[in-house]
Amino acid sequence: MSDKRAAAEMAGVSIVESVDANDHAGRISGWNMRMEQVSPGRFTGRLVMIRLRGLEIVRETTTQALLKQGSAWPDALVFSLPLAVSNPGYYNGRPLVFPHLLLSDGANLLPLLTSTRVDVVSVVVARNRLSRCLEALGETRAADFIAGLRGQQHFFSGPGLAGLQHGLRQLCDQGERLGPALGFEHVRRSLQDTLVGALADILSQNDWVDVRGCTAQKKTVDRIREYVFERVEDPPRIAELCRHVGVSRRTLQGCFQDALGLTPLQYLRTLRLNAVRRELRAVAATGQPVSIGDVAARWGFWHWSRFTENYRQLFGELPSHTVQRVTSASR
Repeated sequence: MSDKRAAAEMAGVSIVESVDANDHAGRISGWNMRMEQVSPGRFTGRLVMIRLRGLEIVRETTTQALLKQGSAWPDALVFSLPLAVSNPGYYNGRPLVFPHLLLSDGANLLPLLTSTRVDVVSVVVARNRLSRCLEALGETRAADFIAGLRGQQHFFSGPGLAGLQHGLRQLCDQGERLGPALGFEHVRRSLQDTLVGALADILSQNDWVDVRGCTAQKKTVDRIREYVFERVEDPPRIAELCRHVGVSRRTLQGCFQDALGLTPLQYLRTLRLNAVRRELRAVAATGQPVSIGDVAARWGFWHWSRFTENYRQLFGELPSHTVQRVTSASR
């Protein structure tokens, strides 16, 4: 197979929709993502994925806040630019300011708490390919920045973001209509050149902030999470958590608020409810009988009516409906 034919076959557009955060996490081909639903209500997600050779554009719209972490494909850089958000999000324990562009090392996408409703476009490009293109354009400063560092996690602000937002929105709005055009090499080349040129402008003209380091508040949150998940069947009380990390209740509340915009109880209950949902779906998908009570108790929920109400509030359905839906889909 010729290189031209292979490139044409790799290029294309796909659109997928989902009604569960776990399903949504697995829909981006080649990525390894974990997503926890945080805000209450039924989830819907939509992905528009435009693939070229060594470059990918992913537009993601979701209707509930998600806690996301994972990785893209090997040696990729991920440029994420929000088109619309309903409220602030948090990245690695820091508030996200709209419409800052986030540059992440695809090998390690740090914890991101999204807005409740978000519309974001990510441009994913192979590091070496971008560096070579930047050098060819004479953008040596930007090329050195891309090639010389590993583990990039930066916010960018300044000129050019509004224009890039507009261009990416228009591109993704074409949806599957764009697919046939991507069969032509000159279209693929033109699109790649346009995107690389826009990224070069962002990298060379905009202010940036390094956000690789974890904040003290985020470190406290991580210690609490590890401690709680070591004791899933008997969740510790707030006083025990305070003793474990050596802070007062008020300081603990402040750490969670600063790093996530949530209270400790909200955060930890949400993670355990997501764990229950993930396990219920996994067992139901095998066709085996599911004991909802046993699964709930394993994750520390022993009060049945309170558990079912908390579950319904977060996911917009009862746990029995989750099991029934997955069981029906697996037949």
